[in-house]
Amino acid sequence: MRIGIYGGSFNPIHKAHVEIVKFILKKLELDRIIIIPVGKASHRDDIMLSGELRKKMCELAFEGNEKIIISDIEIKSKKTSYTIDTLKKIISFYGGHHEFYEIVGEDSAYNFSKWKDYKKILELSKVIVFRREGYNGGVSHNNIIYLDTPLYNISSTLVRERLKKNEKVDDLLPQKVADFIQKNKLYR
Repeated sequence: MRIGIYGGSFNPIHKAHVEIVKFILKKLELDRIIIIPVGKASHRDDIMLSGELRKKMCELAFEGNEKIIISDIEIKSKKTSYTIDTLKKIISFYGGHHEFYEIVGEDSAYNFSKWKDYKKILELSKVIVFRREGYNGGVSHNNIIYLDTPLYNISSTLVRERLKKNEKVDDLLPQKVADFIQKNKLYR
């Protein structure tokens, strides 16, 4: 089985996240992509919504897509989330005979050599890099694959800023996520 792993804060998940997942799923002919909202981020101190709320929004964004699994593996952990640790847990769960693909944005790839045990990540998986505006490249390695994905000019920061100002976000979010945020008065 070919399994993609896409972690992030998803604070909140938006249309670009969804489109990137669909694009990579099709382009690489993956059997499954595991979406993993981060628990305690290793690289920043952002104030995020609870993991359960972010997980729920991810579930709403991908509802009905059988190839997408939303995992709370990092949310359940009280420790700082590192990609290598999550990757090892997923390999242990599914078995090492599968192919694993870590999915990251070009902004993350730019600093990939600073990640905890990044060489081990490259031994255990391929790293799929999707384009991000304002970045170009990063680490070069046989197991790093740069995809010429569409550029989306959407970020979770932009969504949160609009929500704080009571501006419309329907063009940025899957409808079910926008409805959930409005109903629960999130990011106000």
